[in-house]
Amino acid sequence: MNLIVFASPLHDASSVLSCRQELFERLKDNDYRRKYGLPEDGELNIIDGTKQDLPAGDMVCFIGTGGTEELFRERLGQLSGDIILLSDGYHNSLAAAFEIASFLDQHGIRARLVNIPLVTSGEDPGTATAAGGSGLHRFGNIYDGKAKEYLRNSRVGLIGGASSWLIASEVNLDYVSSEFGTEFINIGIDELAGEFKRLNGAEPDRARSTDDRMPAAENMEKALMKLVEKYRLTALTVKCFDLLGSCGTTACLALSRLNDKGIVCGCEGDIPALWTMMTVYAHCGKVPFMANPSSSDPDRLSVDFAHCTVPVSMTDSFTLPTHFESGTGVGVAGILPTGRYTAVKIGGRKLDRIFWTKGTVTANTCVAARCRTQVSFRFDCREDFDRFFANRLGNHIVLTPEI
Repeated sequence: MNLIVFASPLHDASSVLSCRQELFERLKDNDYRRKYGLPEDGELNIIDGTKQDLPAGDMVCFIGTGGTEELFRERLGQLSGDIILLSDGYHNSLAAAFEIASFLDQHGIRARLVNIPLVTSGEDPGTATAAGGSGLHRFGNIYDGKAKEYLRNSRVGLIGGASSWLIASEVNLDYVSSEFGTEFINIGIDELAGEFKRLNGAEPDRARSTDDRMPAAENMEKALMKLVEKYRLTALTVKCFDLLGSCGTTACLALSRLNDKGIVCGCEGDIPALWTMMTVYAHCGKVPFMANPSSSDPDRLSVDFAHCTVPVSMTDSFTLPTHFESGTGVGVAGILPTGRYTAVKIGGRKLDRIFWTKGTVTANTCVAARCRTQVSFRFDCREDFDRFFANRLGNHIVLTPEI
């Protein structure tokens, strides 16, 4: 079996490989492969997905980290036969696999998504080969009068555009503006970086202690507020990874704090995720948590979600470690109250598709190779769990106390 490993250079290579050694050993066993519907014949051949030539034969694409979606798209023409996307619970693997699967769905390409639980169970996690129908009518009218009024009066800043890995999250902004009356304002990432440098100084600040990292994180919040005031924004999303090189810090804390002030903020330039957050905010008056799916457990009907930008008002307590992928800046590690939550995602080029379900946050987790705020979400029934994997709408979802 040829296992093609896709990994982003932003993630530490030794960590990416070391936490997968047990998985690679298990994949050498045909019984284990059979359990997850993987090719059973031949030795396990681990291949670097960045190489120019891929071998012939059975291929399983192991999406080892986030940020690999564009690389996968570039290599797609070299893949033969049915596509199997393998992921696990580390380094945003499942989130990236979701984005890739969503992209393949949009282009009518069959793919099977296999997620290996952190604690393996005796049950196949189940896979889906198509997004299926998920029209708004199935989940009630989320675009009611209150939501339509908020969206019509919204001015949304798109700072830096979308991250390159959001290959399945493109939106027809002309259509959305015409349909909802929302105004989108394109703002260069250099303008944000310039505002930050005027406040923080020209040299990137890469301090490691929390006390030393806080001034830069707070200056990023002030810089974003300058743009909010200048362009009269009610919401914004930032291509935040572009700030790492020019500013030496992240926008995680800034986005968290602005969300608590009622300025709906998303990261990575993900417009569908931001739109989902805005719609939820219109309904309940509180900004929700934009997160990645990080791992799944089919026996418990649960999916873990994680990200570094949770609004602190949602938490019982929080700490401020570094941002996960880069190990720099300030991320937010929040402890969310357990209890009932709604998971929702609006997607599609016209933002006319939706996944919506209810469940229970049963625990806050602490996995080192994962974004900082981490929760385990248990679906109410098998149908909802399976529907989550079948109705793939990109690599982010939104969690909010039950609505």
